[in-house]
Amino acid sequence: MNTQKVAGQITELRKNKGLTQSELGERVGVSFQAVSKWERGESVPDVMTLMQIADLFEISVNDL
Repeated sequence: MNTQKVAGQITELRKNKGLTQSELGERVGVSFQAVSKWERGESVPDVMTLMQIADLFEISVNDL
């Protein structure tokens, strides 16, 4: 998994939907700090959270 690609996708999708890091975190059950780490490429969401993010943004997990 390309961490930087995932980071960029999450950031872009979140901003396009008009969500803050806190709002995205609330919707998928994590802190805004976790979202921030994803967006900086320091970590990636676990598989279940990736599925929630994909559902939220109406894309496939593969597109992330």
